[in-house]
Amino acid sequence: MVTVNLGTLYYVLDHVYGALLHRTKISPPFFSRGWGGTKLELLEKVIKQLFPDVEGQNWPPTLVQPIWKTIWETKTSVLKEGVFMTPCDEQLLNALPPESHNARVAFLAPKFLPPQKMACVVHLAGTGDHTFERRLRLGGPLLKENIATMVLESPFYGRRRPMLQRGAKLLCVQRLTLIRKSHH
Repeated sequence: MVTVNLGTLYYVLDHVYGALLHRTKISPPFFSRGWGGTKLELLEKVIKQLFPDVEGQNWPPTLVQPIWKTIWETKTSVLKEGVFMTPCDEQLLNALPPESHNARVAFLAPKFLPPQKMACVVHLAGTGDHTFERRLRLGGPLLKENIATMVLESPFYGRRRPMLQRGAKLLCVQRLTLIRKSHH
């Protein structure tokens, strides 16, 4: 009788799949357009904005007031989606593609718990996480404990993905710094 360690099998299948996609060029590589600017000065400027010398420069964060729309509701819970302008300075907003100017958020909450008694977990997206679905599934069990879930959609992903970008593969390194800065 032959036994197979499933972990090893998944590891091998993952590497075969990755090699197939990479070698056949079905999927574009990450950062296919390099650093993203003709000069590294722009990248250095963004890095200085990310790590300001002055403590608390970005505090308190900008108040955002999303425009909410109810997606569904049950007897005990409600799912809403909100849209708001990405809270950043004009220079950073201009560096983002137009598709990323508006931010999106989903809010899964217990229906009859007052806000002052409600705990909330904020789930940020990982690389390649294009929708709210995976992170909202994490919120289902939390509802039973009267804990709300807020899920943010990152720039360059989901409905905020630029038209020229295929899938999760960012076109240039500079976009990573823009994603991080736009979350502040």
